[in-house]
Amino acid sequence: MMAKVNQVHKVFETNWFSLEAVLCDFFIEPYYRLSCNDSVSIIAKTSEEKIILIRQYRPPLETFTLELPSGYIDKEELPEDAIKRELKEETRFVCNSVDYLGTLKICPSRINNTLHVFFGKDASLIEETKQNEDKEVEVVLAAKEEISRMILKNEFVESSGIAVFFLAQLKGYL
Repeated sequence: MMAKVNQVHKVFETNWFSLEAVLCDFFIEPYYRLSCNDSVSIIAKTSEEKIILIRQYRPPLETFTLELPSGYIDKEELPEDAIKRELKEETRFVCNSVDYLGTLKICPSRINNTLHVFFGKDASLIEETKQNEDKEVEVVLAAKEEISRMILKNEFVESSGIAVFFLAQLKGYL
């Protein structure tokens, strides 16, 4: 059975997302979704087998969270270029190579974007590069086993990061 979208209109718009009302033949009332650019995330490992995480403040939660380096894809930017840019901006690390692991849907019940997932190896610190100055980010290096422990102890709770971590394991990268 296929649903037919009859109409979509923007209710509200910001620089990061828009709220859209979707009218389709499955619902009597409008269905509201967030529409935003596709995004990228990476499991990046150093030559010492440490995975690069970031700790940053998240205003909606009013606390700091541990996450994988991630971000939105700019207009006209390729996902591979976006993840290299985000990794460098957020952590000052670069990878010799990045492998594409696939895509995930972060919250298909409310958000219409796609998360492009990468694995990077041999990440190295580039000292002369400045981190993104509009947000305070702490770089955390952790072994695979430490991340598993953090997940079990609810210290690493960002759901897309957990999904990326397990996708990398299932594909044999970790």
